[in-house]
Amino acid sequence: MAEKQDDIRTRIAADWAESDYYDEAERFTEVFWTPSFVFRPRFEKLDLSNVIELACGRGRHAAQCIDRCGMLSLVDVNRSNIEACRRRFAGHRNVRFLVTPGNSLPDCPDGTFSALYCYDAMVHFELLDIVDYLRETRRVLQPGGRALLHVSNNMSNPGGHYHQNTHWRNFGHVDIVRHLADRLGLSVLEHEVFDWSGAPNLDAVLLLERPGA
Repeated sequence: MAEKQDDIRTRIAADWAESDYYDEAERFTEVFWTPSFVFRPRFEKLDLSNVIELACGRGRHAAQCIDRCGMLSLVDVNRSNIEACRRRFAGHRNVRFLVTPGNSLPDCPDGTFSALYCYDAMVHFELLDIVDYLRETRRVLQPGGRALLHVSNNMSNPGGHYHQNTHWRNFGHVDIVRHLADRLGLSVLEHEVFDWSGAPNLDAVLLLERPGA
């Protein structure tokens, strides 16, 4: 089973290594940062003193907040994306760059981060990798630290390949992620389901917190 999961993870990562999507996505980045949409009001509830962006891609979201962060750790499964971010943010001293194997947060010490966010990426992740990342999120957040996650709310095609699904949303559901977060020691502060590119209720956002502040 582990070998199958590793193979699926590798194939998903390869889809986003050298993709034209990054140039296209720059044009709709503002969707995530518009004050009236689901993301921005919740992002403003994060403590930005020591932040992780998981699955940072080419840095389009980091560019929106890097000047507000005390320290920003950019994490991605593809080294090509991390190298692109190194070039993009070469003049910033408050950023570091980390390559992940796709289900963990290497070089991120326990209990030291004030926040973590992941936009427009976890919607494609395999559910087993989301379990691992939730566990890692609980590990790296300081007590009272928060995570803002954009996840798939697609319950169709279990066992299928995510390319077969609307907007490449992998199998998942907000209530599954809420349940997993609770069992892994994270409190669900807020959640909301929303439409994406005309597909009703396809996505969801969750604001989580590590208890103990």
